[in-house]
Parts: sequence; C-alpha cells; structure tokens
Amino acid sequence: MSDRKPPRTTLQKLLSRFHFGVTLFAVALSGLAIMLAGVAALRGYADRNIELAAQLGAYGVEPALVFRDPQAAREGIEPLTHIPGIAQLRILDDRGALLTEWVSPQPDPAPLLTRIFFPEPFALPVRRNGSRIGTIEISGDSSTLLDYVRIGLLAGLICLIVTGLGTVALARRFEYELVKPLGEIASVAHDVRLHRRFDKRVQSLGIAELDRLGGDINALLDELQGWQGHMESEHAMLAHRASHDMLTAMPNRAAFDEQLAARIEGAATRRSRFALLFIDVDNFKAANDGFGHAAGDAVLVALAARIRAVLRRADFAARIGGDEFAVIAEPVDARADAEELALRICNAVAEPVALTDGEDYRPAVSVGVAIYPDDGGDGTALLTVADSDMYAHKLSNRN
Repeated sequence: MSDRKPPRTTLQKLLSRFHFGVTLFAVALSGLAIMLAGVAALRGYADRNIELAAQLGAYGVEPALVFRDPQAAREGIEPLTHIPGIAQLRILDDRGALLTEWVSPQPDPAPLLTRIFFPEPFALPVRRNGSRIGTIEISGDSSTLLDYVRIGLLAGLICLIVTGLGTVALARRFEYELVKPLGEIASVAHDVRLHRRFDKRVQSLGIAELDRLGGDINALLDELQGWQGHMESEHAMLAHRASHDMLTAMPNRAAFDEQLAARIEGAATRRSRFALLFIDVDNFKAANDGFGHAAGDAVLVALAARIRAVLRRADFAARIGGDEFAVIAEPVDARADAEELALRICNAVAEPVALTDGEDYRPAVSVGVAIYPDDGGDGTALLTVADSDMYAHKLSNRN
C-alpha cells in the first residue's frame, strides 16, 4: 500500500486566501474605526450640548434660587424643555433640596443609547457673586441620537456587504495591486478616527469594487459631516444663548465679566484708559407694575437699541441685570469724554417709547462712570465706583 501525501495548496489559492483575509480585515477595521470615531464625536457633541443647556438654564434660574421661588424656577427652565434630547431637569437649592423638576412626557426611544451616552445626569453649580446658591441637573436621552446611529449602522452594514462581494473578485490579484488602494482607505479612516477629518473622502482607486466601497464610506462620511455641521450650528446657537440676554439680544452678565477682564488686561498692556458706565433705569419697577410686564419688556428692548445706537464700533454694551446695563467705552482720553457719553445716553433714552396700548412712556436712566486705571485696577473696584456714582446721579435726579 503506497503512502499518499495530501494534496498541496497552490500558490494561487494561498495568495487568494491571503489577499481575501487581509482585505476583509483591513476594510472591517476601517469601518469599525469610522464608526468609533462617529460614536465618539456624537458623545462629545451631546455632552457639550447638555453642558451649554445647563449654562443657559443656570442663568435663567439664578433669581429663582436667590428667592427660593419654585414658580420662577419653572419659568427659568421652560426654554430648555423645548430643546430635543433633554429628558429631565432638576433644580436644587444650596442645601441639595429639590426646588423644581421637569420630566419629558416623551418616552425614551432607546434606553440603551441613553445609558451609553448619558450614564449620569450633568450637574452644574449655580453661582452668584462667587457663592454657590444651587445646582441644575440635566439628564439627556437618545431622541436626537437615534437616527444618526441607525444611519451609521446601516451604512456600516452596507460597507461590509459590499466588501465581502468585492474581495472575492479582488483576491486573485497580486498583493501590490491591493496594498495601495487599501492604504488609501486606511488613510481616510486614520484621519477620521484621530483628527475628526469628516471632510476626507476616498478618491477613485481604479478598481470597481473598491470604488464602490469607497463610495459607501464616503456616504457614511457625508452623513457624519452633515450631522457634525448640524451639531456645530446647535452648539453655536446654544453658545450664543448662554452669553446673550434673551430679551434684548445684548451680551449678558457672564459675557460682560469676560469682556471687562479682557479690556483690563489689554489696557494694562497698552497703558491706555477706558471708561465703565453703569446704567440703571429710574423707577422701572413702578412703570413695570403700572403698565404690565409686556410693556416693561418693550421699554427694555427700546433702551437697549438706543444705548447701542449711541456707542462707537469699539465700545461694548451688555444687560447685566433686570433694568441694569453696563457699557465699556474704549479708548477715552479724559473723564469728560466718558461723562459726555453718559449724557448722550441719557438724552437718547429719554425719548418716549410707544407702548402696545397706544400710550407713551418716557424713560429716564441714571449713569455712573468709572475710569480705568484712575478709579481701580480690577473689575470689582471699577464696578463699585461706577455703581456708587450711579446712585449719586440717581439721588441728584430725585432732588
């Protein structure tokens, strides 16, 4: 009985199996890298949106926490209830007691995604004058993420199916004919995963099957880039809301504090001077109570527009309180320049404001002036001097 050796594999079959395995592994790894990059980007933007929403909510509920007013707290977080992707809002006072709470009436479409992307509620301390007065907690859900995850999974599945079909035909080619086009795909996946380059695209590779694969990868990248653009626009909108007053569209107190610190740093470097004007509307509470809150809001909007109209391009104006505004005028040569600007503001806002019921309201403001560095070298000192000067102006108006 003769010994028979098992049939040996041919070089063609060996290369075919090797090429098929390498190709399938590389493309699967590329698809996985793109999916991981997309999930990571989704997680980052979702967390940032929750954070910006918390900052916006903190600004809205700050007065309510000061006075421990649940109704005002509910009104403060009401704008956040219209933002998709928020499942629960909780406002806690400085002792951790619940002040108010809102829970979305819509069910969570994908609880598993919620546990992955939002395992814990985001908590942001609410501070006033440097002291913690409460906490706002926001829990997200998967409502804004589900469609993107479905599209990503579908596109990834399509890529893998096309890969399986394409590699059967490509496995007969020599190794060097596959290394270059696969390197192109891997390069795109590498840039997407490491550098979030969703604008990268797979170029034509000269091989029909891999071009189809590249088209599917490009389609997935198109979806991710479109989602990225959408999230960036939402991010910009929330960032604008977090730094601007909702009623007058002027910068708010947080933006003012940041701008004042920057102006102080710049003026100290250049050894220049600037003026800080503190503006308070006279008897606004009485007018607000007498004409109604809608009329009061109309007056504040008109005053904000008139203040901006008086200022120069380089000046900065913000609404820092209910009926309080602040202006940074730079540069100024002397205190007389700042006082002249204050007078122009007083004259500009003194024109009657037409109310919705046909009546006219003639507003008046008191303006305090502080000069950097004459009246102080930091924001607190300048605000103290300007506030004191404003009250002196208000007292002289009453007399």
